[in-house]
Amino acid sequence: MLVCNFFCLNPKFIYNQDTLSYEEVQVSLKSKLLRWVVLLVVGIVLSTMATFVLSYHFETPRSLLLKKKTDLLQWRFELMSRKLQEEDAKLDALLQRDNSVYRSVLEADIIPVSVRQPNNIGIGKHQTLLFDPSTQIAGNTMLLLNQLTQKAYIQSKSLEEISHLTQQKEQMILCIPSIQPINIAHPKIRISAVYGWRTDPIHGVPEFHDGIDFAGPIDMPVYVTGNGRVVDAKFNFHGYGNMVVVDHGFGYQTRYAHLHTIDVHEGDWVTKGTIIGKVGNTGKSTGPHMHYEVRYRNKSVDPVNFFSNDITAEEFEKIVKALSGDVAGGTD
Repeated sequence: MLVCNFFCLNPKFIYNQDTLSYEEVQVSLKSKLLRWVVLLVVGIVLSTMATFVLSYHFETPRSLLLKKKTDLLQWRFELMSRKLQEEDAKLDALLQRDNSVYRSVLEADIIPVSVRQPNNIGIGKHQTLLFDPSTQIAGNTMLLLNQLTQKAYIQSKSLEEISHLTQQKEQMILCIPSIQPINIAHPKIRISAVYGWRTDPIHGVPEFHDGIDFAGPIDMPVYVTGNGRVVDAKFNFHGYGNMVVVDHGFGYQTRYAHLHTIDVHEGDWVTKGTIIGKVGNTGKSTGPHMHYEVRYRNKSVDPVNFFSNDITAEEFEKIVKALSGDVAGGTD
């Protein structure tokens, strides 16, 4: 059969036949070749269309595997999105406590919601994913992750500030005057003058008294009421007599005047409960007593607002030594 086809198609052998001319053979060959080309092209087109139709209506193993992987990936994105939403809710609760509790207690400025919860962070970066239905869940998940990261960063900075403020508050608690400068529970101690307007005991004219006078026996211990540094420890010629001034920081200072003795030096660091002197009768005074002042930002405030019972009786007994003597009831 192959030999027959060869002789039929070969022009040289066809030319030797008496029935056809050489030109007619050439035309016949061309028409046959054209038919074969047309049939080949039609076959390719039909097979392609058949493949397309079959793949459209019937899933191939490859398409089934691809669909399975896509469904698994989408499920993972949905799971991640739910987890991120749960963490976002927890973070929102923490932000609420931060503003309403932590910052309120520490008297810190509230961080606005517009700063804590930025809108549409990263939407431009994931715009292609967000507007394609097939990748929208991935885009939403990435957008939520970006927003959660931003909120967590802001909260971490807030917690750093709160930690710093807490440390300052702890130091402030130790420094702000908060105990009595003298053992007022002692039977021979009494308050002989309070804070406010009164008649001057020496000149008999109205004057504003900037502190509290504790009348008591000479040489009774006087205690510093908060941690601080001694900034003045000497005799004052303007009426205070022997005087100690302690700077507690945070805008607070305390003054202890009319002392009999001064037991600290300028520049000393003293802690709450340290004995800084003894009750005396120096300066402008009508009898043994100790004048106590509290000043905040260079203005006097009522010292009674800074009395506290944060020291137990046992702790106070370690500091206070009971002394005997007559109370002269002095004031300044």
